[in-house]
Amino acid sequence: MAEIQFYEAKPGPIEKIALPDQTICVWVPTLWTAYRVAYVEPLPRSAQLVFNQGAVAAGGGSGDVQLLNLELSDTPPGLAQLRFYPLDDIRVTLKRGVGDTRFKTLRVVAEADRFTRLIDPCLHTTEFVILSVDEPYLNVTNPTDYNLAQTRVAFFGYRFVLDDLKKNFKTPKEAKEALGPITFVNAGGM
Repeated sequence: MAEIQFYEAKPGPIEKIALPDQTICVWVPTLWTAYRVAYVEPLPRSAQLVFNQGAVAAGGGSGDVQLLNLELSDTPPGLAQLRFYPLDDIRVTLKRGVGDTRFKTLRVVAEADRFTRLIDPCLHTTEFVILSVDEPYLNVTNPTDYNLAQTRVAFFGYRFVLDDLKKNFKTPKEAKEALGPITFVNAGGM
């Protein structure tokens, strides 16, 4: 049996998870859900994908703010593969939904800040995936001792239109045996 292929963000320019007519399985706790990619298009960094959480006082935060411009169609289902970076002197926490904070360990949540681009110029450590059922949120904090008039975060990546194969699997091995060549993508936390 061929090796099972898991998608992971790699250093360098963002690479599409899959191409049209390829099959992916997306981890949405607690199952792998199967889709066929129908269409892919880039989402370049643009004014419409820069989210300004507004003014934030020194040492304060924005609270969770939903990113409405990242919502995807339910019919057909959509998936977005995105990277992000702060434009201002802020720290950013990302959530796939109100209860699914990304980039966390048992005790801490990793935040992106303006220095993230210095150690990760291609931003692969900020890459995440959302499905049309997800509601992405940001929470920005101001780590400085001065007030900020704007707190902007920019996004870019790809949008996928999917055909739902209406099949769920408990394990990658089970999915591979049923569907053949497939790429597995993590969209949710544990």
